Amino acid sequence: MRSRTIAVLGLAGAAFLAACGGGSYGSNNKSAAPAAPVATHTTAAATAVNVRHTQLGDVLVNGDGRTLYAFTDDAAGTSTCNGACAALWPHVSADNGWKRGANVTTTFRATMRNDGSKQLATSKWPLYVYSGDQAAGDVNGEGLFGKWFAVRPDGTMLKTATSATTPASSGMGY
Repeated sequence: MRSRTIAVLGLAGAAFLAACGGGSYGSNNKSAAPAAPVATHTTAAATAVNVRHTQLGDVLVNGDGRTLYAFTDDAAGTSTCNGACAALWPHVSADNGWKRGANVTTTFRATMRNDGSKQLATSKWPLYVYSGDQAAGDVNGEGLFGKWFAVRPDGTMLKTATSATTPASSGMGY
């Protein structure tokens, strides 16, 4: 588990530095490694939300089976994840509505982002996917920086016992 956490933190750090252009860290190296692949949201069809059983238990997923996460800094109900944060944690679009799958017991709403787009939210939590989750059912974002947590079918944050051990003082929790 520790090696997975270190690998995920390394990936997050590399993507964060690439998203920030390295300028604030004194780097002018234009030949730096490209950022990790970043997930994007789609707006072509209504956003599907389903339930998938993962190693953490049942969580909400998008139509591609990607785990949906909430960010504790969004406690006021609107997204605070923009810029470099949004490159690592793309929002779940609600621009074309949403469809609730079987076993999803929470209700959804749309919240307005600072760029004018609509973000899908449940309860008070705007929803995101994590760019470090590469396959359906991955839960690599769970507990990152002590601020990012998978969302249960009832709309609450998962917050597993292992997530409490993830370092929160890295400065990259946004």
